[in-house]
Amino acid sequence: MLIEFRVSNFRSFREEQVLSLVASKDKAHPDNLIPAGKFSLLKSAAIFGLNASGKSNLVKAFEVMESFVEASATKMNQGDRIEGIVPFLLDAETRVKPSSFEVTAIVKGTRFNYGFSATRERVHDEWLVVWPDAGRAQNWFERRLDPGTQETHWMFRGPLKGEERMLRERTRDNCLVLSRGAELNFANLGRFFLWFRAGLFSVDLSDRPTWLARFTAQQVEADTRYRGFTTQLLQHADLGIDGIKLITEDGRHNAPPVPGEATSARSTAIRSLHRVANTKQVEEFGFEDAESNGTQRLFALAGMLRVSLDAGQVLVVDELDCSMHPLLTRKVIELFQSPEHNKTGAQLIFATHDSTLMDPELFRRDQIWLTEKNQAGATQLFSLHDIEEEKRPRSTEAFQRNYLAGRYGGVPKFGPFLEDIGSRREL
Repeated sequence: MLIEFRVSNFRSFREEQVLSLVASKDKAHPDNLIPAGKFSLLKSAAIFGLNASGKSNLVKAFEVMESFVEASATKMNQGDRIEGIVPFLLDAETRVKPSSFEVTAIVKGTRFNYGFSATRERVHDEWLVVWPDAGRAQNWFERRLDPGTQETHWMFRGPLKGEERMLRERTRDNCLVLSRGAELNFANLGRFFLWFRAGLFSVDLSDRPTWLARFTAQQVEADTRYRGFTTQLLQHADLGIDGIKLITEDGRHNAPPVPGEATSARSTAIRSLHRVANTKQVEEFGFEDAESNGTQRLFALAGMLRVSLDAGQVLVVDELDCSMHPLLTRKVIELFQSPEHNKTGAQLIFATHDSTLMDPELFRRDQIWLTEKNQAGATQLFSLHDIEEEKRPRSTEAFQRNYLAGRYGGVPKFGPFLEDIGSRREL
C-alpha cells in the first residue's frame, strides 16, 4: 500500500511535490479508507488540472521510477543511459541537476521509505529506510555522490551489514542497489523490489491499448474467474455486448495456455458477441474493428482492474476517462472504493479532465488533487484539503461548480482571443 510519493526536478516538477495517500481527519466516506496500522490510507486519489499542468508528468514519474527499479540490474549495461530522466528545463541550475523520486509504502506489514536521484548518465543518491514489524526505523543502506570528487560514498547497516563489498562492486553507476540486491537474491531487498515489479503498475489509457487488451485476453484465457469478471463488466456496462470469444493463433477457441509456455508468445484474436434482437442468434464482431474506443479501453483495463483488486496493487492511470462515459468511469472508481470488491487494500491513482467526478458523494476533500503551474512554469500539486483553512472548501459543497469557477485553482486562464469568444452580446 502506498503511503506517499515524492518527485522533484522532473519534467514540469521543479521543487519537491508530494502526493500523500494518508487520510486527513475528514470524517466523510469512511469506506474510502484502508486501515494500515498507525495509518489510515486512501483507496483512491484523483488528479485534476488544465492541459500541460503536470498531471501526466506525475504518472510518468511513477513510470520512470518503476521501470528503472525493474530494469537497472538485468536489462542495462555499463554506459547505457537511464531512460525517462528529464530534469526541469526552464531553470539553468536544475537542468544539470539529478531528478529525484521517493516512495513510502507498506509491504506485508513492513514500512519502507526508498528513493534515488539520477541524471541520464548515473545514479547520484539512493537510500532505503525500513520499519520492520512496526519497530524503530533502520537505515539499511545509503549511497551519496560527492559532487566535488565524483566519488560515491556507501553505507550499509542492518541485514545488509557485511555485504558492503559485494554490493559496491556489483552495482554500476547506472544501476540501483535495490535492483542489484534483489538480482543477487538478497531476500530483504527482494521483498521490496517485488512490490515495484508486482505491486505497482502505471498505464496511459490515451495510448492505443493494444498490449493492455492482450494482457486482459491472457488473464481471461488462463483463469475462469477473470473471464467471469470481464464478461460481467462488459455486459453490465450497457455496451450491447453479450460476451467475448478468444481465438488463438492456431485456431483453437478459448484454448488454455500450454504448460510451460509463456502466454505472451501466443497470439489471441478478440471477438465480441452481440445477440440479435428477439432471437437466440449471436453475431461475432472483430473487437478492434467494430467496437468503440471506450469499449476497447474498458476491456483493456478489465484485466488490470481484476489483478489489482485481487493482489492489492497500486494502479496509476493517466486519462482514466479516455473515451469512456463519465458514469462508467465512476463505476471503475467505485470498484476500488467498495469494501465488497476491494478487500486487499488496492489503490487507484488517476489523472483526468472529467470534472463531473469531482463530487462530494464520491470523494473526500483529501482525495481530490489539483495541478497548476506557477509563474516559473513549475507544477504545484495540492489537494482540496491542503487549501488554507479559511479558503478550504466544505466537505459537502459543490466541488465541480466551484472548481470550474476557478475558486480552487487548476483551471485555464484564457487570453483575450479565447476569453472574448461567446462573451459578446447583440445590442
